[in-house]
Amino acid sequence: MKYSLNLLALPALVAALPFTASAQPYYVTGSAMVPAWTPGTATYELVGGPTVYSLTTATVANAYHEFKITGASWSDPNWPADNVQVKGDAYGTNTFYFYPGLYTDGWAPVQNRVGYEDPGMGWEIAGDLNGWSGGAGYQLNSLGGGLFSNSIVVPVAGSWNLKFRTVGAWDASIGTDFSKSSGNISLTTTQANQLVKFQLDVRHGCWVVGDLAPSPVTNQVVFAVDMTVEGLLNQFDPAADHAYVSGAFNNWPGIGAGALVLTNDPAWNGNTNIYYATNTMIALPGANYEYKFTSSNPNVGSGGYEPISQNRKFTLMTTNGTLVLPVVLFGNAYLSDYLTADTTVTFTLNMTNAVAFTNGTTLNDAHAFDPEADAVYVNGNFLSGGWVSTWNGASLNSYRLVNYPVGSQIYQFTTVVPKGSPVRIQYKYAMNYAAVTNSLDNEAAAYSDHVRFLRMTASGSYEFPMDTFGNQHVEPEFALMAAGPAAAGKVPVTWLGRPGVLLQTAPNLTGGAWQSLTETDGTNWTAGYWGADGLVSQTNWPAAGNAFFRLLKPN
Repeated sequence: MKYSLNLLALPALVAALPFTASAQPYYVTGSAMVPAWTPGTATYELVGGPTVYSLTTATVANAYHEFKITGASWSDPNWPADNVQVKGDAYGTNTFYFYPGLYTDGWAPVQNRVGYEDPGMGWEIAGDLNGWSGGAGYQLNSLGGGLFSNSIVVPVAGSWNLKFRTVGAWDASIGTDFSKSSGNISLTTTQANQLVKFQLDVRHGCWVVGDLAPSPVTNQVVFAVDMTVEGLLNQFDPAADHAYVSGAFNNWPGIGAGALVLTNDPAWNGNTNIYYATNTMIALPGANYEYKFTSSNPNVGSGGYEPISQNRKFTLMTTNGTLVLPVVLFGNAYLSDYLTADTTVTFTLNMTNAVAFTNGTTLNDAHAFDPEADAVYVNGNFLSGGWVSTWNGASLNSYRLVNYPVGSQIYQFTTVVPKGSPVRIQYKYAMNYAAVTNSLDNEAAAYSDHVRFLRMTASGSYEFPMDTFGNQHVEPEFALMAAGPAAAGKVPVTWLGRPGVLLQTAPNLTGGAWQSLTETDGTNWTAGYWGADGLVSQTNWPAAGNAFFRLLKPN
């Protein structure tokens, strides 16, 4: 991946700013959730969007339960009209899906579809065609992935009402929508012995009767992940660890039974660090699936799932064939985003006039810092094992700042950040005082953190600029190029760099080749001065002719 943030033509500077938008939250609520039927429960918020949301959660193994998709409360819209009834799988879980909006693909319902992962219930047609009894000849065939289909001969022309139901019983049924009390599906045949195709897709929450939509396609989907960075960081051992794919197509097993096992034999184009596997997918043309790669290495955490915020996605082809997905880096991890050696890091904090954040509780009550009685700690992703989950003095005692110089309001903490840690350091301070013993997350509101970058790693140590308690400073990743006036035949160029970022120059923008100044990468460069965002790199460039500069992070 290549991207640049700044292009500098002396003396002008152009910068690009990102834009993000947030979507409405959706939740699953039902009889198997704890607490039951409580919309807006954070544990049951669906993830993804904007076209498909999903959540895997505990239900009851091999037992039926009811659920709905809701907004944050019952005053918000909820779907479908009545409750959906479905079994938990053999492990006592299920995955729920929500597809908001309108659909014109010929399937029903035409908007706000609710689906779920197939727990192996089996389906059949029951209606006027067979006295509402189902039975032989009316059962649907499972095509995998929650898709069921069968073509049935209707002997007499006429109008018919019917529903999909579980084989042999009305434990679960599907009519005009997926709710248990939905209306009957209507079918009209125009001639005797008419062959009618019935299709049901429980994962995508839709059905079709007749040939109104395309038939399923079979795709051989090839997954591939590059484990090079994990190997270099000693977080993946080919002799002992395994890589997998886990997703909606195999019910998100993580690294457990049912996960798709990847192999590096034979090598992928000669690269033994790439692990791959093929999975047969039968579904509707253009069906979307979410997935992540997983690893059995114990340092990965989170059940082995790669540490990326959003699931990966792919779309099936519209015809039968082989779909080769792009090779991606596990966790999108470029080596330059991680420390390749232990690095000593110093935090400095100004506690002058510091006041604990108040959220209306006695645990965070706007307490003014008392240097004679109170202690200060730091917590963050740089700690061995990551953030300390329990915010109290006992848990954070090893990360207590010391007063330096003694008698001042300045505090410091120095620690060794281990190899393999991210160069993007996210952290937060905590104040301990007599009234608070169990919750020290009191510097600012929850999830409001300081963010800084280890911009220079060549010396083996780095000191962050001084923080102020309650001022959650977030550094830009890299940017802020500037050029000063020429002096003695040189033009000073400054920029905010980091490992993996280097300076490039070109004589013009209309065909001149960009020259990479590889020595300016943050893993090598040490020259500059300290500013509010850490090391500001600086160099002098000959003041002759035109010179354009930009910053590049090639990996």
